[in-house]
Amino acid sequence: MSRLPLALAISGTLLAGCAVGPDYLRPATDLPESYRGAAKEPANKASLAELGWREVFTDLPLQQLIEEALLAGPDALLAAARVREAEAQGGVARAPLFPQASLSLNTSSTARMPGDQFSSTFLGGASISWEIDLWGRYRRANEAAQADLLASEETLYGMRASLVGSVASYYYQLAALREIQAVTLTSADNQREALRLVKRLSAAGISSAAEERQQESALGATEARLPTLRRQIAETENALSILLGRHPGQIGFKTPPTLEIPNLAPPGLPSALLERRPDIRQAEARLVAANARVGEAKALFFPSLSLTAIFGGVSSSLSDVLNGRAPAVASIGPGLLQPLFAGGKIYFNREAAQARLDQALISYRKTVLGALGEVADTLTAFETSAELIEIQARRVEASREAMRLANLRFRAGTASFLEVLDAQRQLLAAETDQAQSLLDRRSSLIRLYLALGGGWGSLN
Repeated sequence: MSRLPLALAISGTLLAGCAVGPDYLRPATDLPESYRGAAKEPANKASLAELGWREVFTDLPLQQLIEEALLAGPDALLAAARVREAEAQGGVARAPLFPQASLSLNTSSTARMPGDQFSSTFLGGASISWEIDLWGRYRRANEAAQADLLASEETLYGMRASLVGSVASYYYQLAALREIQAVTLTSADNQREALRLVKRLSAAGISSAAEERQQESALGATEARLPTLRRQIAETENALSILLGRHPGQIGFKTPPTLEIPNLAPPGLPSALLERRPDIRQAEARLVAANARVGEAKALFFPSLSLTAIFGGVSSSLSDVLNGRAPAVASIGPGLLQPLFAGGKIYFNREAAQARLDQALISYRKTVLGALGEVADTLTAFETSAELIEIQARRVEASREAMRLANLRFRAGTASFLEVLDAQRQLLAAETDQAQSLLDRRSSLIRLYLALGGGWGSLN
């Protein structure tokens, strides 16, 4: 499905002739020169949004999952079906532009002289009618339908991009949960080894039973985290399976030990959002459709001219009409209809169309502002996530060294076992937070990439 420029698609719908109502012009939008939080970059430098999703999400298992979701995921299939519906509705809107042909059979009863019975007359034949679109009513309706089709296509592109982001998000979440699970299991193993040491020291009279109980409590607290982690992993796998169109179940891939984050290009210019983000393009297509429907509503104030031709036969015998033996009749001529009074229906129909146009314009501008805010938020989140990762890495290193020293001091008898317990808790918390900070970094990359409209032009 090709993505024609919006202006080209609209101009192709208008035939030669008069069409009442305003022609569409993109509303002026006051955009900043750069996003908040973005460094000044040359205008001709490539943007992150110009990278295809395979260049951003480089892990092979993740790419395979994304491809499966785009091909067979229920969300992708549903959006594609809605586009097909919009295409069909466009054909319905174009139909009145062409002559309409039909076969008909009519009957009427006629009274002759007083006292005589009613007699029936049958008229059968073919008719052709064509309403001349003098004021562009049907052309405006066709223009609106084409804009609705473009809006549906943008919905499809936006959904597919969101699907890419959702699959990547669940993938990274699984990686983080499995990393936290591995860290917790390692911590539990270390605590069991410490418990065995405390038991030996307690048996030798060097350590107390209280210290033994304290270590058992610490081990229990660590082991209690594991069932919750298994539940969270299962829930994430189930959610990801549904996105892929599978039955809920285990995701059969091994998460790489490290998930790379690509070298990022700059965000680009805010003006590019108008052409790149499908939610903005969809809002503009809705605006185009609302603008066209104002013209469609205005055309109802003017007279309609139609040409009608009927060719057939008329007889009091139905069998003569059906067999073609009835006398031939023909009628051809124009018809003119000028609305005079409809209880205000035509007027209020135009007012409602104008109000919907105003709503569409407000919605378009709101969508643009929301997109700018989303990019600014995600730029800040991505920048701060890098700082957080560095801080957490130093924290983990310090906690591991503190744990090593606490064990040495306890074995040498120069520190209490409480120091060891505190070091164990600090190390587990630091390693867990480090895995979470990496997940935040990856999640902010997804949000930034999608906020900029990245990959939405290359989702095949």
